[in-house]
Amino acid sequence: MFQRLHSEDVYPGTGVGLATVKKAVELLGGTVRLESIVGEGSTFLIELRKE
Repeated sequence: MFQRLHSEDVYPGTGVGLATVKKAVELLGGTVRLESIVGEGSTFLIELRKE
């Protein structure tokens, strides 16, 4: 289901963490967004309904 683009030496981990978060958040009726600036970093935004 998942395919690595880089070796684990370059980027450790399995790569399924964000996919798991996305699925869980969507099941709760929310959304996941990413804002990224090259050389500065990334911000992950998770929005959930307030109920």
